Amino acid sequence: MSFCEEVKNELIAIRPQGCCKPSYAYGFMLFGRSFSLKKISIQTGNQNVANAYCEIIYNVYKIKPQIFCGGSVRPTYRAEIESDSDRLKILASVDFGVAENSIDRNFFIRDCCESAFVRGAFLACGNINDPQKEYRAEFNVKNGPLADELSCLLEEHGIKMRKAIRKTSVCLYTKESSAVEDLLTFIGAGKKTLDIIDTKIMKEVKNNINRARNCDSKNISKTVEASIRQRTAIEYLEKTDRLYSLPQELLTAALLRRDNPDATLKELCRVSAEPLTVSGLNHRLNKIILIYEKDKK
Repeated sequence: MSFCEEVKNELIAIRPQGCCKPSYAYGFMLFGRSFSLKKISIQTGNQNVANAYCEIIYNVYKIKPQIFCGGSVRPTYRAEIESDSDRLKILASVDFGVAENSIDRNFFIRDCCESAFVRGAFLACGNINDPQKEYRAEFNVKNGPLADELSCLLEEHGIKMRKAIRKTSVCLYTKESSAVEDLLTFIGAGKKTLDIIDTKIMKEVKNNINRARNCDSKNISKTVEASIRQRTAIEYLEKTDRLYSLPQELLTAALLRRDNPDATLKELCRVSAEPLTVSGLNHRLNKIILIYEKDKK
């Protein structure tokens, strides 16, 4: 079962309060495949969604939509109200001038009714990606004006969505993990919201570990490269009988590095007979490298 199916099954399990039932049914129908006098229907690959659609319409209007199953590769379920008189009865409850192009806010008696409405809309046309792969939630809305109204409604509750125009629909979407969490919380999918938060925490922990590892690797590489340059300079000066003519402080640093080729600067400071700081030792070794490079030119 996909993450999206799990989210929708959690939403379906919510039993709306009495005041929320009409707005829940309305959101379900308005954002379904069709919502007009000619046809009221929904199409989905999730049988539970089709059953929930039929259940809430019967609960509110005492009308039973018919479910048809098709699809050669994957099953597709279409729930449809076939009777003209039944469709007219449903549309009579809505501001007829609104139809499929905008939202009739008369259904929103309380704030909870808006949540139920958006829950129905998400079940009808929503999708959400597995947070392990990508943070993304979207609504595939059948026309632009309706998409704009849904976007405004969501923004009133602090949920900002972007808009993308497709061939046959308008997509409202967000890739922000916080917006995905807010959306799921708003429509009632609390368990899956916690799953996303847990996933985000685990991703951050893994990223921090990887960053630390990469940082350690870079530091090791820099230490090795610096050690090689220092040893090359010291070996050259020793072969050309110039090592012991260096000033005493540089000679001490050179012998420390020569006798401890794989040690870090901190380790060299620890084994030094005289007190040395890492920055002081590094400064001396860099001077030796400069002498070597100048001589090589």
